[in-house]
Amino acid sequence: MAHVSRMLVIFFVSVLGSSWSSAGDPEIDLIDFDNTAALPDVCKGKSCPKYEIGKQADIPGAISVRDYSEIYWISTSSYPSSDGSCLSGDVMKMMYAELYNFFKGVNTMGLLIDRTVPVRIIGRLDEESGNTTYCHAMFYIPEMYYQNAPSPLSVNIFVGYNYAKRCYVISVNGNSNWKRCVKLFRALKKFLVKKNVGGITSSEVIVDLYTGYGVPNSKKYSEVMICSTSDFGFY
Repeated sequence: MAHVSRMLVIFFVSVLGSSWSSAGDPEIDLIDFDNTAALPDVCKGKSCPKYEIGKQADIPGAISVRDYSEIYWISTSSYPSSDGSCLSGDVMKMMYAELYNFFKGVNTMGLLIDRTVPVRIIGRLDEESGNTTYCHAMFYIPEMYYQNAPSPLSVNIFVGYNYAKRCYVISVNGNSNWKRCVKLFRALKKFLVKKNVGGITSSEVIVDLYTGYGVPNSKKYSEVMICSTSDFGFY
């Protein structure tokens, strides 16, 4: 089991209450916040969304505050798997294959585009039941194509954009599963509400995956984030 930093324990005990303990939740124990000041080389030479590090009072260093500029994406959607996950094998593989083909030339220009990172997964939660109702998978479109991006040939893919927004991000070292990501989302949301951070999404779990299948769990890296509310547009 991976090391759990003292900062992590303090963060989650303050959020989830004194009944939580580091030994009691293997879904959280794999996270280590000690090295968030120096993120790994997650882009590995590929295009990544641009952002600036923001500053906000009462937000500890374990949470990265990022101000993202406008971002263009291609996206596809699916209902969650039978166990309510947006990251299960069949659902994830189907969404990934749809989007990957766009980069491999299945677009109106027949254009080959270097695949970008991360794969962004967004899960919509029902605010009453807490269950995942819908899943979205998204790939960032390189900035050089913002003005003239090719259109998808698949009717299941949309080209869209996010307006500039502020996001609150926690790093996840090790394997990710949806149950774990939702748990982190809820803890982070509760913490931000406690700190009177307003204008954040209340039912949108955002997970950025930087490593995929075939990578050892010890080397996997992802991020769970909550962002400010703003419209998501399609064209």
